[in-house]
Amino acid sequence: MNKKELNYIKENYFSDPAEELGLKLIYEMIEEAFEVEVVSENRRLLRERMQGSTLTLQAIPDISVSELGWTDVRTVGNQEVSGPARNQLLQFTKNIQGADLQDKLTSLAEFYNSPDSINLEGATPGQRISSALSYLVFYKTLTKVISNFNAASAGFNFEAFLAVLLEGAQIQANTGTIADFKTGDNTPISLKLYAEKSVVVGGSFNDLVGDLVEPKFSPHDFMQYVVVMKSFEGESQGLDVQGDLKFFRFNFTLDNVADLILDSMDKSVVCIQISNEFIQRVSAGETDYDFGATLPAQENMSPEELEGKFIEKFTELVNEPIVYTPSPAKPEIMLNLTTDEIKHFMTNQLDWSKNDALFTPRQIGAEKRVLRGRVNINNSNDGATAAAVNNAFGERGYDSRQLWAIRRAIVTATAAVNADYSAKTLKTARAEMLAGPDVFADPQTSVEFYNSLTDPELKKRALLNTKGRLNNLQFDLNRGQVIRISENIGQIKIGAVYVQEVLNRMTEELNRSIFSIFQSVKIIQEGTYAFMAGGLQDDSEAEKAINASQEVEGKVQELRPEDNAEVDL
Repeated sequence: MNKKELNYIKENYFSDPAEELGLKLIYEMIEEAFEVEVVSENRRLLRERMQGSTLTLQAIPDISVSELGWTDVRTVGNQEVSGPARNQLLQFTKNIQGADLQDKLTSLAEFYNSPDSINLEGATPGQRISSALSYLVFYKTLTKVISNFNAASAGFNFEAFLAVLLEGAQIQANTGTIADFKTGDNTPISLKLYAEKSVVVGGSFNDLVGDLVEPKFSPHDFMQYVVVMKSFEGESQGLDVQGDLKFFRFNFTLDNVADLILDSMDKSVVCIQISNEFIQRVSAGETDYDFGATLPAQENMSPEELEGKFIEKFTELVNEPIVYTPSPAKPEIMLNLTTDEIKHFMTNQLDWSKNDALFTPRQIGAEKRVLRGRVNINNSNDGATAAAVNNAFGERGYDSRQLWAIRRAIVTATAAVNADYSAKTLKTARAEMLAGPDVFADPQTSVEFYNSLTDPELKKRALLNTKGRLNNLQFDLNRGQVIRISENIGQIKIGAVYVQEVLNRMTEELNRSIFSIFQSVKIIQEGTYAFMAGGLQDDSEAEKAINASQEVEGKVQELRPEDNAEVDL
């Protein structure tokens, strides 16, 4: 703004230099719009107004964490179509610094302690505000994911959340891999989210062997486990929870898998036992020998494959009348669940192939174990099955009879799978041969033999001839074992109270970033007004307004994106 422009304002907005109504009216309109008094005697400075305000959690953009919103189920060509919630979240998470999960966790923790930490060298104030908002959206969304769902759905949504953070994608169930999602560089990750006091990490040994023998995520030939231990204070629920998430990471590789399984829980150590016949033949130089190939054929089904059969049977049952046995007066119930409802429930609530708490363990050998195809559903009123059904359908208005019918369908479908599996596998000649004495070497001998092999192809064949692979067993590691073999890659706080603490710090920071602009605008207003009111005689007031306008231009330019920074105002 220069004197010529000031003269133009005078000529167009003042009929008489002494008359103040034209410009005064403009300023009063501005005051009304901003709800800030600029020229009255008892005006309150914008600084006081801003410093007295506090941002709240509601000021942070709200991302839907509905599991159906993360990705679209359709594909176009060979490309998955991202859903709107995923795209919205990605716009924020892509600003979180770090090359991998560990780097991003470090960045997130540093931001919580000091928002200044996320400012890149040379970054503009606009970029700074954008980055800060991204971190705040991350914390708010993560708190919703972890606290607002039951164990099964929280795990599923957490997979989706981290997949977006790492610019990857979730992996559909029952696809022959133990991985839950892959990162942007195609790293396969099996994610486990547990309360810190009840950590048990594992999965299908059959699928793990498959991932190591025939890697599916080129160029990576390992399977990465990320174990997240959550610890909450008190009994708060929802966004009111307060606690920590501790992240641990380790890889299963062709070289370390035998040692890791040997160091797993007692019931899992048997997985690494290798066929005695295989050890003897290979040690004698018969390196192409395959013990498994000499066994009678059988349908070797993983828990995920059994889950597929369970879902088929469950779908049949809930689309037919179900007899309500507790009350003969109301003999039939029709549920008519849609395909989408069933898919949503199976994937995000029940988690039949992974949630051991659904089942009643049975004595298998020297221990009580949960093996799909052999154990029944625990249908107690306070058990995991009832909780999954109530969480999925109770809040949607299903009555007690309908909830009972869904639970009954789960029990019946599981029993049908068990009967089918037993008829096809447990009574075969193959099963009898594998259960015989001295078929497998003891775990220590097996591991020593495995580790003595130098040819990767022989190691792969040895894994295919293990007890866990041939008997389709599960493996598990407890908390101590996980910590012993893992790298601690970070810890972040979770809960609305922690997000608010950052917001409180950011309020002051944002005030410093943008207050000077508003203050300069105020100086322009006052300087221009004084110059006009004085009949254009006080040149110092004109200079004050001109200098302030130049400051505003420069500071607004700083807030603009770099791509537009050189564009003339």
